[in-house]
Amino acid sequence: MATVKPRVPNPISSRDRTRRVAEGKPHHNFSACIACAACAVACDAGAIRIFIDEDEGLLVWTLDLFDCTQCGRCVPVCPTGAMTLIEDAAFADEPELPKRCLFTLAECATCGRYYATNKELEFANTLLEQEDHADAARARALMSTCPDCKRLQDAKAAARRAGMKHHR
Repeated sequence: MATVKPRVPNPISSRDRTRRVAEGKPHHNFSACIACAACAVACDAGAIRIFIDEDEGLLVWTLDLFDCTQCGRCVPVCPTGAMTLIEDAAFADEPELPKRCLFTLAECATCGRYYATNKELEFANTLLEQEDHADAARARALMSTCPDCKRLQDAKAAARRAGMKHHR
C-alpha cells in the first residue's frame, strides 16, 4: 500500500507565507525533474504532493491545479528548472485533471530499502563527477547506499579508529 508523506509546517519560514515569488500557472517538465520533493515542500497549498508506493517501488509526484494558488514558490526551489510558470495563463473553467508522474526508486545495496529516485541519484552522480577530490570520489562510491546504512558504516569506522588509538 502507498505511504503518504505527512506535510509538516515549517515554523522558520511560516512568517512570510503570503509572499508571492511570481504569479502564473505552474508547468512541470518531467524529463528535467528528479523528484527531489523541493517543490512539494515549498507548496503550502498542497497542490504538489509526493507519495511513495513501496509495493511497486515508485515515487508518485502529482500536481493538482485545483489546489494551486499561483504563488510561484515551487519555481525557485527546483534544482533542475523542471518547475516553471506560464505567466498570464488562465486556468481552465473546468477543473483540470491532476498531473501524475511516476519515478522508479533505487534500493539500498546494503539493506534493500528504497531511499531515492533513480533520476535523483543520476543527477547527484553527474554533479559529483564534475568534482575532482577524495570526498567526491567517496560520495560517488556510496551512492548505492541509503543514508541510514551510510551512518551505520561511518559509526563502525569511527569505532574502529577509536579502538586503534587505544591500542597504540
